[in-house]
Amino acid sequence: MVAVEIFSSSVQYKYKSKICSLSFFVVLFFVILSVLTPFFIIYNAGGFSLKNRVYAEKPDVSFNYKYLLLVNRDYNVNPIVCSTFRTYKDNEIEDNCILIKVREVDTNNDGKKDILKFEAHFYTDRPMKSIKLLLFFNFRLKQLFEATIESIALWTCVLNEKIQKVQFSGDLILQQRGLLTSEGLYEIYNHSIEMADYSVEELLMQNFNRKFAAKIHNEYTKEQTDNLNKSTAIIQGELIYREHLIYYQPSYWEELKWAWIQYLSCFLALIYITKHILIFLFANRYLNCYIIMPWKNK
Repeated sequence: MVAVEIFSSSVQYKYKSKICSLSFFVVLFFVILSVLTPFFIIYNAGGFSLKNRVYAEKPDVSFNYKYLLLVNRDYNVNPIVCSTFRTYKDNEIEDNCILIKVREVDTNNDGKKDILKFEAHFYTDRPMKSIKLLLFFNFRLKQLFEATIESIALWTCVLNEKIQKVQFSGDLILQQRGLLTSEGLYEIYNHSIEMADYSVEELLMQNFNRKFAAKIHNEYTKEQTDNLNKSTAIIQGELIYREHLIYYQPSYWEELKWAWIQYLSCFLALIYITKHILIFLFANRYLNCYIIMPWKNK
């Protein structure tokens, strides 16, 4: 009957030497080198700590049913104003729109809104020169950080001819400026934005300077020409709520989770190399020692 190898094990030799001998200090040097070298390797490769990380999240987006529509016409004519706000710097706001339609759509039935459809109808006997629309949204982050952020999405359009109907579409994203930390984010951004004490420019500048600000991306505008004296002007918009990347500063425990993996991977490789170097030195008698063989008595 043919015999086959089913298991194998290596013979273990023990090498002994005095504490004050050269062999002892050489082994001690290699052990210390194996322990400390991973720190130098990882430090020069970027360090243990993660300066920032990124993950993708689609926040729960909801329209606050607050808006401000400004349609500028001739310079000597007051603009058309449509808004849910009643006062603007202690002045009453007259709503000039005859019809406003707002609808949020959940296209994939996952419980999150995916699309906002906005439509405004108003009368005008003068051609429109420019349009400015402010839409107020709530963004809720909950994957790694619990935060509710209210922000303003701005859409503008300049018209060069008599336009009866304007349609626009785009992606609504939450633009980030700076790293996200969990310290006080909820308290900083979870408050209602009102127009009682700010002008439109001040409100937009305040919104722009935030760490998070809503932005309409991949914008597309379509204009339709018609006779303004026979029908109302219409502005239609469709915004798609998109997933976006969140950049954040990792916590101490998250950094520690990756730090020990980096260290251990380098340490095991160096231990393997050090072991074979010492075996070579002792086996070839470059270092003096007493060799204890397993099949001989001490």
